[in-house]
Amino acid sequence: MLWRSFVLVAVFSFAFFEVEAKIIETRYVEDVIPLIDHDTWFLVDLDNCMFEAAQALGHNNWWYDVLQERMTKGMTKAEATRDAYPLWVKTQKACRVKPLEKNFIPILVMLQNQGVVIMGLTHRHTSVVDSTLKQVASLGFDFSKTAPSQACFVVPYKNPTLYSQGVLFVCDYNKKIDVFKTFLNMINQKPKKVVLIDDKRKNVEELEKLTQYGIEYIGVHYTAIDYAKPLYDAKIAKFQMKYLDQILSNESAQLLMESGLE
Repeated sequence: MLWRSFVLVAVFSFAFFEVEAKIIETRYVEDVIPLIDHDTWFLVDLDNCMFEAAQALGHNNWWYDVLQERMTKGMTKAEATRDAYPLWVKTQKACRVKPLEKNFIPILVMLQNQGVVIMGLTHRHTSVVDSTLKQVASLGFDFSKTAPSQACFVVPYKNPTLYSQGVLFVCDYNKKIDVFKTFLNMINQKPKKVVLIDDKRKNVEELEKLTQYGIEYIGVHYTAIDYAKPLYDAKIAKFQMKYLDQILSNESAQLLMESGLE
């Protein structure tokens, strides 16, 4: 694990607090357990962190290819995203997911049973809220059990957001830190300590700014996706698109392809 820490002095309510930020890199979710106590809010990213698609079609790597294909034709990333997003929404309705590590969900459940505040924090758009919550439920987990708020509401920001069933949907074009800070103001709560687990280093570094508000922060750059068995195959994803109403598993799609079914 790689450690990086620094100390900031923050002013909050006319008092001085010495707070610390650390960033840890690990491929094992169990390394998070010693970092969490009863004063901690545990924020969990979804895609390529809590779970990944269980088949090629609908996988994050498939989505990156979809965008890249459009950008090579001259679209900007924003234009490519707008053009392809209806397809992403459609695939997520049928996309099955699986955890990166078998013990990821049991660890979340264990922490919930200990009373730890846990919430989802994802860049997913509000158009896939229902599909996402179904995917989370399919893993046998419910963020709302120990979420900081049981309400469902929009967090006003530049692009559409939504907090629902313990998951804060930030949207692709907003920063997690900005929407999360606004969320805290809306629910009028301030955690003593926050731990974020996310597969993207930039998101982990972004939330270091919480120390400016007197909140101790540990960011966990979770790299399990880099060691996972590859699930994305462009040819299989293209074949699975023909059966989009109920996406075939990679194995089923491969068998049909080998049999000559087109």
